[in-house]
Formats: sequence, C-alpha cells, structure tokens
Amino acid sequence: MAKHRPHISENIKLPETTIRAFFLGALLSVVLAGANAYLGLFAGMTVSASIPAAVLSMAILKFFKNSNILENNIVQTAASAGESLAAGVIFTFPALVLMGYWTEFNYLETSLIALCGGVLGVLFTIPLRTALIVEQDLKFPEGVATAEVLKTGEKGGDSVKYLIWGGLVGAAIKFIEAGFKLWRGTAEAGAVAGGKVFVYAGVNLSPALIAVGYIVGFHIASLVFIGGVISWWIAIPIYIAATGVPEGMDAVSMGGEIWSSQIRYLGVG
Repeated sequence: MAKHRPHISENIKLPETTIRAFFLGALLSVVLAGANAYLGLFAGMTVSASIPAAVLSMAILKFFKNSNILENNIVQTAASAGESLAAGVIFTFPALVLMGYWTEFNYLETSLIALCGGVLGVLFTIPLRTALIVEQDLKFPEGVATAEVLKTGEKGGDSVKYLIWGGLVGAAIKFIEAGFKLWRGTAEAGAVAGGKVFVYAGVNLSPALIAVGYIVGFHIASLVFIGGVISWWIAIPIYIAATGVPEGMDAVSMGGEIWSSQIRYLGVG
C-alpha cells in the first residue's frame, strides 16, 4: 500500500474542532437527518449526505474569514453522521410497530436508543479504523469524492449555487402542489374488470423522488420500479382474484388498502 500523503501537512497547525464547527455540525446534522428521514419514509430509500453536507458547510463557513478545510471536514462529518443515524432509525423502528411490539412511537425511547446506537458506532469505528482504512487498500469512492469537494471548495466553485437552486426549485414545486393545490401529488387510476381482474397505474409527481433516482442511479431505481410492478401488477391482482373484491371501495382505495395491510410485507421480507 502506497504511503498516504495528507492534503494538509502535519507540520501545519490549523483550528479544527472549534466551537462554531461543533454547533454548525449539530445544526446541519439535524437538518439532514430530518430530510433523510422524510425521504426514507416517503420513498423507501435514503441517500448519503456526505457531499451535500460538505457543500453546505463550505457555503456557511465562507462567511468566516479564518475557516479552513479541516474545520470544514469536521462539520461535514457531523452532518453526514446525523443523516446515517436517521436512516438506521427509520428502517428498524417501524418493524417494532409492524410486529405489534410497539403500539406507538415513544420519542424519548427512540431518541435514547438512537443515541446509544450512535455512541456504539463511534466506539466500533476506533478499532475498525486500523483494519479497514490503514491496513486495507479499500477505495471508499464516496469518501474520495467528498474529499475532492472539500479541496475544490478551497478554490471556489459553483457547487453551492447548484445545490441552492435545486432546493429552491424543489421547494417551490412542492409548495405550489400542497399549498395552492394546482395539481395533485399523485396521478393514479384503477379498475376491476369482471369483478376479479385488478388493473392499476399511478405515478407520484415529486421532485424529491426525481432527485433520489438521479443520485442512486439507474440500476437501483430500476429495482425499485420492478418492486412496484411486482406489488401492483402481480401480487395485488392475484390477491384480489383469490379473495374477491371488497364492497363499498373504489379500485384505487382498495389497492392501497391491500398494499398497506398485506403486500408491503413482501418488501419488508
């Protein structure tokens, strides 16, 4: 393994774990954790926030004249850790409700368990650092990309501008949809032919889903789409053909009810 050459020489002393880095990291951690929790519960997947966290921290620290890349790295690490912790919560705790072990979410218990999980994660990182980072020649593509973003931020760039414009456009579209009700967030239609054959088609018009699909790439997005096809065009029609059509429900509502109570366990499994 080639000897690592740090971007900042060990002979150069720069402020790193500062008070502003602590508070800014905590703030961005809360913001990105909330955003990722929303995406995870809405779309069934989360995205890594290391690069957005690096861009946001660079944008804010630019207002301080004596900020540096090491301080920036502390902020983005804290922010991305909050995002990862949120992903761990939303993909495990709902199972307690599905199993009937919990009847509702206790916010204090959830926070304490998440806190313990975060502390354990940090503690396990200490011995694993040598084995996985120092001794192994692993690529860590996202970590390398984040480092390049931080280096580019020292020289200036348009990353922050694109991130801000993307956020503003997405927020405006969602506000017009939910606030002014100019269009529905979901376009869907369904029918039951002959009392047995269920047919459904629908799409969610969400900027967040477009962004998630772009980030995770075509392969992962295709798998999610295939999962929807299996659920709505195969599993639900088979279930309706076997059990019959409930009375007093339209096709779309019936499909949603069956998916919620029966079919989504396929995805959980």
